Amino acid sequence: RLGILHVGQRIEEQADFEKIYKNAWADNANACAKQYAGTGALKTDYTRQRTQWGLIMDGWNSLIRYYKNNFSDGFRQDAIDLFLGNYSVDEVEPASPLHVQKDWKFLALPIIMVVAFSMCIICLLMAGDTWTETMAYVFFWGSASSGTFAIILYNGKDFVDAPKLVQKEKMD
Repeated sequence: RLGILHVGQRIEEQADFEKIYKNAWADNANACAKQYAGTGALKTDYTRQRTQWGLIMDGWNSLIRYYKNNFSDGFRQDAIDLFLGNYSVDEVEPASPLHVQKDWKFLALPIIMVVAFSMCIICLLMAGDTWTETMAYVFFWGSASSGTFAIILYNGKDFVDAPKLVQKEKMD
């Protein structure tokens, strides 16, 4: 209809155009996904050419999205709410709803869990003098990482970075 192809030409016969179009489509999807979700788009290698590396990157991007969505996107949502006008600043209220003092556990517990899990893996890889010694170290560090993980899981809602701004009521 636009006169891009000559009469009788088919889009399926235009391999170069198809490749350029699919790459532009996938690049646009990546740009939109980075703005919205913080990572590149999933499944863009379907558009280009499905590979094992693309499957691994989809898994990696999904993990990053899970982390960002739960632990670091509250501020992003607050910014979006401000720009869209879903939150109006109350000039009478002196305290900012964005500033919330975090407790020490929000930094200490994840660090303890990562260190304990790392030590457990190291103890598995670097065996001690005896089997009993190795298992004692693995049990200790495994228990420490499991215990801190359980504490974090129990207090999970405290660790989530939820948006701080409250939506303003819709006016009828």
